[in-house]
Amino acid sequence: MRTLFDAARRALPCALVLCLAAPANAQDPNEYDPLLDVAPSTSRERDNQYVPPDPRAPGFMIGALLGTYLGAIKSRLTEQVSTLDRGARPFFGFGIGGRTRSPIEIGLDIGLGLGRTYSPQFDLYLAAFDVFIQPRILAHFYESEYLGLYAGLGGEAILFDVEGEGLNQAGIGPSGIFGLLHRLDAHSLIFIEASATAYYDFLAYRFENPTEAELMENGFAEPKKIEGEWFGIMRLSVGYRLTAF
Repeated sequence: MRTLFDAARRALPCALVLCLAAPANAQDPNEYDPLLDVAPSTSRERDNQYVPPDPRAPGFMIGALLGTYLGAIKSRLTEQVSTLDRGARPFFGFGIGGRTRSPIEIGLDIGLGLGRTYSPQFDLYLAAFDVFIQPRILAHFYESEYLGLYAGLGGEAILFDVEGEGLNQAGIGPSGIFGLLHRLDAHSLIFIEASATAYYDFLAYRFENPTEAELMENGFAEPKKIEGEWFGIMRLSVGYRLTAF
């Protein structure tokens, strides 16, 4: 019996040490467990994660575009008439703009058209350069992570047959704009756009012969020169834009 008592007395200090050390070695329940927990993402993985753009984020934008313009676009200038004939031609250009902290976007498009101008000397159309300048204000009425729809109004100035000697035709008028965009990432997108413009060509003119009533009043009445004329043009374009998102 005494032997058992001595053995228990000697084992008591060891048991006390083990009891005190156990809480210190116990695992914190909030500590990461490689078997049960998902590994935290690295800084590189966080940088590569796509963050959807905020449509309300303001900033500067710049892009390039190309397409076709059709309608009254071919310049014709002779002694008897100054007008525009119908046709379709390609163009290219660039655009700049800025997005406000709202659905509203303000921008400016400038395009160069590969146009045509009539040559009375050769009785055919020759190559010419046309210039488009369109300030615009757009409203993005639908936006998601990848797609967007927008519409707006603008004013368009069109210069036909731009050359060192001057212009054959020039017009200005209001435009209606509609477009569809697709976001490639947080800082770039592609778009398809259509715009229609009714413009007044202030360099156009034509001569109208006097009516019978005018000839009866004045037998020497001459043809009357009518200056200015309204025309229409439509532009279809695709483009790429870098944004400040």
